[in-house]
Amino acid sequence: MKRLLKNTRDWTSRIIIFGVCGFISAFLLMSGYESIYNRSLPFVHTLDPINLSSLSATYGLDKGSFDNQKLFGSFGRPRTLKLPERNSRFTVAAPIQQKDGVWLARANVLHLLVPEAPRDGNIGVAILYCREGFRTVSDQNLPKVGSNIFMDTDKDWRYVYRISATKIVSDSVPYVASDAGAVSKLIISCNDPVQHRNVVVEANLLSVQGVDQ
Repeated sequence: MKRLLKNTRDWTSRIIIFGVCGFISAFLLMSGYESIYNRSLPFVHTLDPINLSSLSATYGLDKGSFDNQKLFGSFGRPRTLKLPERNSRFTVAAPIQQKDGVWLARANVLHLLVPEAPRDGNIGVAILYCREGFRTVSDQNLPKVGSNIFMDTDKDWRYVYRISATKIVSDSVPYVASDAGAVSKLIISCNDPVQHRNVVVEANLLSVQGVDQ
């Protein structure tokens, strides 16, 4: 009887271990599929769909803008961004479009779209979209109006923006930024598709300087 109980426990433990290992392997496989093929799968969340309809109603969003060097002006393509009161920097990555009208985002990355031509040699309008959350921007960690954002480029230049507004808006209403067109504009929009809202940070360009300044 004792041997039977021991064998039962051994087999139960093995089944649990094999099951856990199988689940982890399947999750890693699906996560890799999402990353390689830019497709969102249920329950994985390496990539999640993002609602950009409020921005696409105002701006012409084109995933190809990330590879169009002419849109970045004289100082290069952004690669990292630092928000005030944050120790770490965000990676600025290419936008991910699964199909027409369906955009995807990673959990802790800002995806860049550039819908307008440069202004005085600087990026005209930089739109950074993301998933709302504690690792990006949410209603709980909004930066303060009047503080600065630093965005570094691949040519070792640094865009310095001053935050002009922070908002929580519906993701179904066309978003119109406060933009007179005189200086470069930065818009960070983090989407929560469950609550159908965008957490938005607007900022205006203060200066462009070398990264070692």
